[in-house]
Amino acid sequence: MSGRLNVLVVSENKPIRERLADTLPDAVGNSTTEVHVSTTDSVDTVYSELEQSRVDCLVVSTRFTDSTGQSLVPKLRDNGVPLVSFERTNPSDADIENLGHVVYDAARNTAGSLDHRELFEAVNVGLAVRDLDTLDLIDINQRYLEILGTDREAILETSPTDVTADVPGYTDERAAEEVKTARETGSNTFTWPMQSTSGETVWVRVSLTVAELSGQRRLLSTIEDVTEERKRERDLEAFKRAVDAVDAGVALTEDGNHVYVNETGANICGYSDAESMVGISWHDIHDEAEVDRIRELVLPALETSGQWQGEVTVRKPDGTGVPVRLSITSLDDDRRVVVFQDLTEQKERERELERSRDFLERTQRISKVGGWELDLLTESLEWTDQTKRIHDVPLDYEPSLDDAFGFYAADEQENVRKLVNRCRNEGLAWEDEFRLVTNEGAELWVRTRGEPVIRDGRVVALRGTIQDVTARRSRELELERTNEELEALNRIVRHDIRNDMAVVVGWAELLEEHVDDEGADILSRILSTGRHTIEITEVARDLIETMSGGTVETRPLPLVDTLERELAVRREAFPNATFEVEGAIPDVAVRANPLLASVFGNIFNNAVQHNDGSTTVTLSVTVDEDEELVTTRIADDGSGIPDSRKPVVFGKGEKGLESTGTGLGLYLVNQLVDSFGGTVHFEDNEPTGSVVVVELPLASAD
Repeated sequence: MSGRLNVLVVSENKPIRERLADTLPDAVGNSTTEVHVSTTDSVDTVYSELEQSRVDCLVVSTRFTDSTGQSLVPKLRDNGVPLVSFERTNPSDADIENLGHVVYDAARNTAGSLDHRELFEAVNVGLAVRDLDTLDLIDINQRYLEILGTDREAILETSPTDVTADVPGYTDERAAEEVKTARETGSNTFTWPMQSTSGETVWVRVSLTVAELSGQRRLLSTIEDVTEERKRERDLEAFKRAVDAVDAGVALTEDGNHVYVNETGANICGYSDAESMVGISWHDIHDEAEVDRIRELVLPALETSGQWQGEVTVRKPDGTGVPVRLSITSLDDDRRVVVFQDLTEQKERERELERSRDFLERTQRISKVGGWELDLLTESLEWTDQTKRIHDVPLDYEPSLDDAFGFYAADEQENVRKLVNRCRNEGLAWEDEFRLVTNEGAELWVRTRGEPVIRDGRVVALRGTIQDVTARRSRELELERTNEELEALNRIVRHDIRNDMAVVVGWAELLEEHVDDEGADILSRILSTGRHTIEITEVARDLIETMSGGTVETRPLPLVDTLERELAVRREAFPNATFEVEGAIPDVAVRANPLLASVFGNIFNNAVQHNDGSTTVTLSVTVDEDEELVTTRIADDGSGIPDSRKPVVFGKGEKGLESTGTGLGLYLVNQLVDSFGGTVHFEDNEPTGSVVVVELPLASAD
């Protein structure tokens, strides 16, 4: 037997697969037979190879089973490919030699038993057999002759190039390359133009396969007439070229899927190129509600008349909607031509016209701000309903310009007139706040804005808004008074109470060496209370500064400096407590201000004062570059915080039942961290205690 023999070894045993792959080629082949061995342990791969590749013989282990434990040899034997089974997991050289002889005989006997005449006439494609070396035509079936429109005698003496049509690019050299590819790889498939006896060009899909028939290597050639398919392709290409120049989206759908879309259409639908839309169903470019509407409205019209025109909304891949006008025409074979135009600009122009017609009503509805318009050609003034409500006039009230000026406080009217006249004469817009007296006598603060409407270089109208800002002005005044009061309180706390208490503590400390044991206990309580009072003034001072500061100004602060400083202070203040640092504190900066020290100082104080004096406090810091956050965790091993109190523990005045503090420390922590743009919360520590988690933004985030 001569030629190439493809053997597929199927076994669950990897070593034996590798051994057979190495040894079978020599055991099976000879000087005229080239043996190629591939291996697998997957039944899916076996069936795939049988369907897609040329397999001349299967060599299958009897131990190769399916999921139920049944041998797969009987099933694989039924597929028509010669099968040789083996049982041993460690065959000797003699075993492999015998296996090679069996494989050779199985492949030879099967190849020699083929009657290609019956096969040729049974298939519905053109089939020819040529000598692999000379390419002489040995046999040809009737279907091949029908495709070329010739008879057997006329074709037997031809070579492949003799029936090639005169089409540019399809040369003898190219035909030789196609045959060479088939000889080297065992097969090749391509499209080729052939000329019938009537002179017409017939496009065929050619499949070349190298096979051994009756002991001889042959070149099997099958051809399938694809002329109509090529014609449709050419028609489609012509269609594509024509519609690519159209300034509108054009698509062709078949069975509901896009088989062609021009570049304009792809751009309208939000795709990077036309090829990206090929294969996508029309359902996928609309949301569910629009799909339902199209089914109910469009499809029945197409079934009745074959055409439909109207507006729909296309959903881009990013979720945004695009209004389009569709024109759909049904073709044969469930195909449709769809022409669509982007209505985004048109809709925007329509919305602008709508804004021009009813801007007063829409201003009231959307922004809750009154609107007005002064037509300089007719000197007529229009107010929206909200503007009339601000002035306490009926909704059917028709204002004049003089009436409008008259509603402002007497000392404001001249300034308002100047702004209106400057906008009218010079086209300068304005925005300012004035006092206004309503029709009911109420005094309001209003913010008015006016701008010119210019057409053909002339100011033809003034248009603007009016908003009642009385509540805001009241809040601003109240805030000013509160800040003044807080500042006064701050001075009292910082200078009077704190200084006096510092004097008391100082004198009390001088008494420590002059009192007996009974007095020492009382003095200790005095000192403890005095120092606690000083601590309260410090917390109150920080809280007042935070509350009265309005917008908190922040800057990059080194986190490690603040933490190390506060740790040093607490270690001295609480000698019985243990303060540990887990790992190194990262050398990063956070967005904060000097009050950051109060944040960590209060957390450290809270961890010790609310637990046993010998508690252990552990500090750890991590940095998340992606989230641009620094997370500081301060854990204690105390009694912990009940889940019911965690949501409120940062509230003003909140403190535990056994706490001697003011309840302001953690409230201050929460206020400060929030003002820095961060967050703070409690978690449980394991096995006991609490963890305060503080997240602050990295300074690099700005």
